[in-house]
Amino acid sequence: MSYSVYSTRGFIVGSAPSGEAGKTYSIYTEQFGLLRAHAQGVRHLKSKLRYNLTDYSFGTFSLVRGKEFWRITGAVAETVGVIESGGISLVRARILSFMRRLVQGEERNDDLFLILLDLFSGTSSTLSERDELLVFETKVLARALSALGYVDMASIEGMGQKDMLVAINKALRESHL
Repeated sequence: MSYSVYSTRGFIVGSAPSGEAGKTYSIYTEQFGLLRAHAQGVRHLKSKLRYNLTDYSFGTFSLVRGKEFWRITGAVAETVGVIESGGISLVRARILSFMRRLVQGEERNDDLFLILLDLFSGTSSTLSERDELLVFETKVLARALSALGYVDMASIEGMGQKDMLVAINKALRESHL
């Protein structure tokens, strides 16, 4: 029986050990939305996939849909979020782990994927000061929550930093997250 191999770009939003040397990854993909995929033997030192499957990284993944869950057959990391120096890697990690909480199931959302792709763009890497990073993080969160339907972007677009944070917190409180 042959299986179809799907190749898609995505963000690793978290992982957990599975079995003796495997890992289960939560990946937000361009084609399928948030999915859980298993990589067998990835925790061995000799694993070729090990360095391309780091948490909070962006890359291209080759996936096979199995009977119960997806399996990772290949990966090419385009950026590695945790190894980067500076505060932007922390911002990326916080936003991606927050998206893991908000997004449920396999559902494609092109707007959200483009927002997360902006998070890994070259302009975000130039941010260095704490205030710039906080403003950037707030704007990305507001856009992501708007793409998911938690916040109306038109109502918060002209707001200042503090008012935008209040609107985000209110939306999350009302959604019981």
